[in-house]
Amino acid sequence: MPTYLFNHLNEFEDFRKDEKTAVITDIDGTISKIVLDPYEATISQIMKTTLKKLVNKFQLVGIVTGRNVKNAKEMLEVDGLLYIGSHGLEYLKNDEIYIEPEVEKYLPLIQKVAQNIQTEEELYNIKNILFQEKGLCFTVHYRKCEDPEGTRRKILDAINELEELEKFKVTEGRKVVEIRPKIGHDKGTILEKLIFENAIEKIIYLGDDVTDVDAFNKLKELKGENKVNGLGIVVISEEVPEFVRENASFYVNGVEEVQKFFNWLLKS
Repeated sequence: MPTYLFNHLNEFEDFRKDEKTAVITDIDGTISKIVLDPYEATISQIMKTTLKKLVNKFQLVGIVTGRNVKNAKEMLEVDGLLYIGSHGLEYLKNDEIYIEPEVEKYLPLIQKVAQNIQTEEELYNIKNILFQEKGLCFTVHYRKCEDPEGTRRKILDAINELEELEKFKVTEGRKVVEIRPKIGHDKGTILEKLIFENAIEKIIYLGDDVTDVDAFNKLKELKGENKVNGLGIVVISEEVPEFVRENASFYVNGVEEVQKFFNWLLKS
């Protein structure tokens, strides 16, 4: 199990003092509170200002999110941040969205999946179910539904009936089910790519959900091979599954403590 970060700040002293440190974070549940409707999620002005200060202090500060990269940029509007969306399938470079070449062929397939799922009568008639088309990924939210677990089962049943299902990766998160291309990219592989392309020696990663486990595990793997000094921090709440917590090195309680930790990193 991870240990409480604020009881072990000494283990982050070298990170704080080294301007070459990288700080990478998820958005929802990490620097933005989880809300009933993902379209209504916001990032506080204080957090945005703090991220700007982190960008000025450290070599690399970035966002790796399941949201599409355009939406992530609109939420933050912080210059100098590295924006990576759709779990590593796309990123923003020189204000232009770059999509991994092998992903482009999946775009019409994802659109077809989205259409089929949204018109599935069993799901369409469920009150408060929310369909989110994100370009390279498609997500179904059931947080607001009257019977969340029953809705979850219906979503999975509908997905299992899809044609060419073998071409997609189906993942679950905090009251969501997501479909994305099965091409080997995840938050762990994108983190590894960032580390080697930018010659990073120290890196901190923060996340709160199932897809962040790939990043936590990759950091442990690379640290065990002495390729990087990396530490994973999980932002916990009642919804965060036990196995997500187990794969991080440290934990904090909620977005407020992420802010508190970032403020500490900024101290000289």
